[in-house]
This record gives sequence, structure tokens and C-alpha cells, in this order.
Amino acid sequence: MENYTCLLSEIDANSLAQVGGKGANLGELVRANLPVPAAFCVNTEAYRQQIESNSLLAPVLNELEGLDYDNPLEIESRAKKIREMIVAAEMPADIDEAIRKAYSQLESELGENVEVSVRSSATLEDLPGASFAGQQDTYLNIQGSDAVISHVKQCWASLWTDRAISYRQRQGFAHEEVLLAVVVQEMFPSEVAGVMFTVNPVTSNPDEIFL
Repeated sequence: MENYTCLLSEIDANSLAQVGGKGANLGELVRANLPVPAAFCVNTEAYRQQIESNSLLAPVLNELEGLDYDNPLEIESRAKKIREMIVAAEMPADIDEAIRKAYSQLESELGENVEVSVRSSATLEDLPGASFAGQQDTYLNIQGSDAVISHVKQCWASLWTDRAISYRQRQGFAHEEVLLAVVVQEMFPSEVAGVMFTVNPVTSNPDEIFL
């Protein structure tokens, strides 16, 4: 069986091609000994195998052939068809087994049917010249291996939302080159949540932190 999953402790900033931007950055946080909720990554090879084993690449690209990128309704319609193809496709048995095994390991550490978030992590996230943040989907409070597997497929499909397709086109990225990993992470019952920028997002000044 291929190694389709990995722990955050096994990855770092150099793992972008395998686990996407979100996964790679979480790996860096773990290496910095910060308190990161337990998680595993379903790597980009799993997505690649899902597409290849179901012969989906040609039908996906055919849906985009001749697409009028100035027509939002046409983009939405074709994107919906692509997502439906990916969700309907059968997951290869070895990927299914790998995800169930990794989730079972989380259960052994955190309890049966532990609640997790299922988070998309694309290889084109957090680039110097383009930000794909929020382009793909995240699902919260997911319980059980069946539900995790279902939502992993939903994350894969979200690589083909209308906004993601449009943004790749505007930024000049070939659709077939982008891959998606998925982070399956323990839900953490925080009382307060927020976003911190360690670099000024407007001026790129590294000496300013925004909360």
C-alpha cells in the first residue's frame, strides 16, 4: 500500500508539494514546539490517484474547453459538473484503508469518534505572488471514518469551485498542475479565536504584527 497519509511531525516547509501550504505550515508549527491540535494529512498523491484511477483528468479538462471566463453563470455550471464527477468517483481501496487507519490512530489517542475538521490544503496556497486562501473548502465537527472519507472527497472536489477555477485562470496557472492535500485535525473547543499576521499584509513589513 502506498503511504497516502502522514503526521504533522513528519513534514515541514519543504513538504509543500506533498501536503500543500496549510499542511506544510502546520508541520513548521509542530517543529517549533507550539501546541498544535493532533492531525494527519492525506497527501497530494492520494488526490492524484483518485483522479488517475477514475480517469477523470480528460473529462475535467473537457468541461473547461472553450469556457467563457467572463461568464460567471457558465463557470458555475461547469464547475458544478466537475465537482459532481469527483465526489461520485469511487475512492481507491488502498487510500480508503490509509485514511481509516490514520483516523483510527487519532481515536486511540483522543477517544472514539473524535470530532475533527477536514481542511483543504492546496499546493498553490500562500505563494509570494498569489494567495489561494479560502478558495477551497473546510468542514468542521466531522465524526467517524465514513464521514471523514466523504468529506475528504468533498475537499478534493472543492479544488474545482467556480472561484478557484477563475482565480487560477487570472493568475496564469494551468488547472491540471494544481494538487490538493487534506488535513484531518482534532477540533479544539476554543473560547476565543482570531487571526494574526506575523507580517503586515498590506506593506509586507516583517516588523509589524497584525491581530
